[in-house]
Amino acid sequence: MTFAYPTALFLLLLLVPFAVLVVRNYHKKRQILREFIAEAAEPEVVVRAGREIDFFKSALLLAALAFFILALARPQWGERFESTDIRGLEIVFLLDTSASMNAEDLQPSRLEVAKNLVTTIVGALRTDMVSQVNFAATAYVQCPPTLDYDAFKLLAEASAPSPEEEQGTDFAKGFALGLSLFRHSRSSQKVMILITDGEDQEQGWPDAVKELQKQRITVFAVGVGAVSGAPIPILGADGRTTGWKKDKQGSIVKSRLDEATLARIAADCSGQYYRLSSAAGIAPLVQILRAYERQQLSRKVKSRKIDRFAYPLLLAVMLLACEMALSDRRIAWRKS
Repeated sequence: MTFAYPTALFLLLLLVPFAVLVVRNYHKKRQILREFIAEAAEPEVVVRAGREIDFFKSALLLAALAFFILALARPQWGERFESTDIRGLEIVFLLDTSASMNAEDLQPSRLEVAKNLVTTIVGALRTDMVSQVNFAATAYVQCPPTLDYDAFKLLAEASAPSPEEEQGTDFAKGFALGLSLFRHSRSSQKVMILITDGEDQEQGWPDAVKELQKQRITVFAVGVGAVSGAPIPILGADGRTTGWKKDKQGSIVKSRLDEATLARIAADCSGQYYRLSSAAGIAPLVQILRAYERQQLSRKVKSRKIDRFAYPLLLAVMLLACEMALSDRRIAWRKS
């Protein structure tokens, strides 16, 4: 047997002072009675029953209180199996981890703000299957499809800029890998959320978008950065800025938010485009995701312990009723 609220059992300690109080009151009543009536005259004068009835009624009260406390602790034994349908969307986050995402036109950097956005959106979800793909010139799965939001957030926050040999931005690689995560999908509601500054050097995204349209994938695009642009920092081993990226002429390269490309991708895939200035500014996207019709993703069978609090509660009520029904008046039997 287990208890749902075992801490409630500490209330049983209240029975000790209650019992002491009962004994004290009994002696106090006997003392007051002795001041008015002699012990020898008590059987003829007093109409109350003997001391046994007092102790018996008090024992009933103590037992009723004990069972009330046991009922409050919710005893449980036995178990039953219940199946629960998990309904939700399937969402893939595509996070740009190229060097341009280190730009600091959003503080502390575009990438850090983007990661905060991902965790903010996931924190507003309930039973949706989420996964994340990080991409630059190549793409890799940062987190496979999961319903464990705590684990997902840890992996999302651990996203780091892609290494030097993988620099560049290729939307098509991210879309292709994200699409593969839907391979075993049981839902017709599939969503991708592309988070990037929009600079795609490979320009292979039009063909990728056609495949997304065939698969009826909705894409929401979130632009990270300023339209005016910002220099791309070069980070050292300690993560600090050691310089700025320059072109062949020695001029500092600026990374600008390409809103036109992102807006077109979103429009072609039945989604919407948002510019990210803060996590609060993405509230409309969260509302849209919540408004989607959820479909069954999986079925979960779990065991649930059976509550048995009704038994001690019934005993407590019966004991209390017995205590109230007992009279402390002496019963005199009349001879016929």
